[in-house]
Amino acid sequence: MHKQIIRIAPIGILLGLSISAIAQDEQGPAEEEELVYDDFTTECISLRSLRRTDVVDDRNVLFYMRGKTVYHNILPRPCGGLAREDRFSYQTNIGRLCRLDHIRVLYDDPFGMREGNRCSLGVFHKMDREDAKALKEGLNATPEAVPLPMPEPEEVGDANEEQA
Repeated sequence: MHKQIIRIAPIGILLGLSISAIAQDEQGPAEEEELVYDDFTTECISLRSLRRTDVVDDRNVLFYMRGKTVYHNILPRPCGGLAREDRFSYQTNIGRLCRLDHIRVLYDDPFGMREGNRCSLGVFHKMDREDAKALKEGLNATPEAVPLPMPEPEEVGDANEEQA
């Protein structure tokens, strides 16, 4: 009987892993944002044309290309430490960065740079440099506090009388 349990156990483990993988596949698309593609959206950008990057915050990265084109990438999830460190690395063998490729946050270390959090890229949205500048200014702007007007004494008195 002991030998039968040992033979059946690997089958049960494989079956459990298969069911888990199927459940994750069923949940995956529901959790992701619905992707909308148009003339200004692409899955990949060429690294040959890439000139520089600019981290806006933990979910937004701008990729500056040759010419006046900029691609705005909105990461599917916030990438902890990306805005604070303001730099990342990537690795690719095809000369392009694509949706779902990974970037890694780069941290200063006493012995040099080290890679940290790994985050997936989203789709690339094409924009011009003026729009990119406005995006950076808009996301980094501090909201202005506007005081609310004080109510008239009669309005305050009416509210207190209604509660009594």
